Amino acid sequence: MSGCDGAAACRMPPGGAPEGIRLTLGTAGHIDHGKTSVVQALTGVWCARLPEEQARGMTINLGFTAWDTGDGRQVGIVDVPGHERFIHNMVAGASGIDAVMLVVAADDGVMPQTVEHVQIVRMLGVRRGVVVINKCDLADEARLAEVEAAIAACVAGTFLEHAGRVRFSAKTHTGLEELRTALRRVIAETAERDERGPFLLHIERSFQLKGLGTIVSGIPRSGTVRIGDELELLPGGTRHRVRGIQAYGCDVATGRAGECVALRLSDIDREAAVRGKVLALPRYFTPHRFMNVRFLYLPPDARPLEPRTAVMFHVGTSETPGHLLLAANDRLAPGAETYAQIQLARPVVAAPGDFYLIRRRSPAATLGGGTVIDCSDTKLRRGRGTWVEDRKAVETAAGDDRQALLLALEKAGDDPCHIDNWARLAVVAPESARTVAPALAAEGAVVALPGDRYVSLAAMARLRAALLGRMAALHDEHPLHRGFERRAILQSFPGSRLVLDPVFADLVADGTLVAEGPRFFLKAREPVPDKRQQSMANNITAIFEGARYNTPRPDSLPARLHATQREVDELLTHLEHRGLLVRLEDHVLLHSRWVKESGERLEAHLVKEGRIDAGGFKELLQASRKFAIPLLEYWDRMGLTRREGNYRLLRKTREKETER
Repeated sequence: MSGCDGAAACRMPPGGAPEGIRLTLGTAGHIDHGKTSVVQALTGVWCARLPEEQARGMTINLGFTAWDTGDGRQVGIVDVPGHERFIHNMVAGASGIDAVMLVVAADDGVMPQTVEHVQIVRMLGVRRGVVVINKCDLADEARLAEVEAAIAACVAGTFLEHAGRVRFSAKTHTGLEELRTALRRVIAETAERDERGPFLLHIERSFQLKGLGTIVSGIPRSGTVRIGDELELLPGGTRHRVRGIQAYGCDVATGRAGECVALRLSDIDREAAVRGKVLALPRYFTPHRFMNVRFLYLPPDARPLEPRTAVMFHVGTSETPGHLLLAANDRLAPGAETYAQIQLARPVVAAPGDFYLIRRRSPAATLGGGTVIDCSDTKLRRGRGTWVEDRKAVETAAGDDRQALLLALEKAGDDPCHIDNWARLAVVAPESARTVAPALAAEGAVVALPGDRYVSLAAMARLRAALLGRMAALHDEHPLHRGFERRAILQSFPGSRLVLDPVFADLVADGTLVAEGPRFFLKAREPVPDKRQQSMANNITAIFEGARYNTPRPDSLPARLHATQREVDELLTHLEHRGLLVRLEDHVLLHSRWVKESGERLEAHLVKEGRIDAGGFKELLQASRKFAIPLLEYWDRMGLTRREGNYRLLRKTREKETER
């Protein structure tokens, strides 16, 4: 278990293991231009380790080693194949590098894979590099000048246009010190990978070591991993514990973004951990089939790109067939840039901001690339609506944790989002989310809820509008009701109580809703009966007041009032809300005058006698059992009395006895 490939030796400077720089160099260039020889001259390591590579004298797969920069630090190096047949291996290796050594042989000069490799590393986001003119011992000055002119034309308009150029011979080591100096300068100018994000490693290779089990190696895109951490293998979703870590051939406790690392994992088969899969912080990343991207079209010829083209999609170390769909649904001219969706044959893992490459499937050729904006479960279809505008918004948020969190919360919908899930949706490190989220809430950009949950302002606005719509509908259905209880308002209402509670509070605070006891009503919809309704209400009031403790059932009233049952029910509820009637049971209502009188008479009796049963209460009121029992239960609920066996006692008397 060593470095990225199990072969690189760990050079131990005074004071212990060398410090790893969180970035990786890579080679690029045509076959047989000496890329592997240049790496060997720098590091002393021959990266072509496979028997077939050694027999054929050419790099077929990726090679990994480390270079001691001379100041006690090491940087990883990925050596890639130059043959056209192995371009997929080259792309897999180049996806993890931060700076490049473009190797051009002085005898051959610029060749087809030189041009394509420049294009590939450009598309994969490499922005620093050195041009190494190798085999200088085989060319005279005139030839070298000719090759340098061809290189200048090849890299014009790219990040290598103003890069350092070193005349070098891997055979004689002429120019070795100049190459080291140029590489140190590039390293100093290149930003190291971000350790803060969620851990994500695109698998370069896996192998087994006797006594250790399966080793998985690669270059982490972001984050850190420690011994004992659990990682998720994707696609697949299996979880595996990290038992050991090496970086640059040395045992370490932590693997960091940008370093070549090898991880010893528990309970994993080599056949499962293949190139193209990823190891990631659990539950943070999800494989998707649809990649929404920004695409730059740089074809090898002048042909425009058709709106739907069969392609190979390269991201990380994966290579997946699919179709490229252009947002404009029109042909794209060479050199043009647009938004697009790549619809893949199978799901892959990609993160916003990942660089990708597109190659034509037949005949094979690099077509361009760009950055992944976001991943989707929804196909791009005709009549695209706001699709492009939505992609622009997501693209603007890339690399900005604050904006990424805001956008993710908008997409999360109306349900409260726990901080950990919110961080996963935004692909933001949990530590960053827990710092940024309270600040967003303090600014009023999001709403904080109990239990580390948050909701967007847009969701609150939608819920507010929906709640007001529900209230308006209830008022329309029951125009004389003076408010509705929360249970009736929220019946079948799509929304979490965690969110609805503050929405209710805000509506009451700003006066839109009026709270009256357990009921709420819209201030603008306070019920006012019309002339006919008021006349019927007066009649009902008179009927119940005159009936004392022997009131009629509600279903007997429509005939007496020449009204419908619905009209009567509305008026009864209206009179309840106004405090003129009291509903003891569904079909038992009394005028409030007699309810009050019953309480006064009951209290006076209990003060004098101490207790009363149902029969005694009937006699006291000269009422039937139909009304006496509901009245006793009403006063129990109101706290005037308490039941003890078959008797009622004054509750306050018992409380005083308890206090003594």
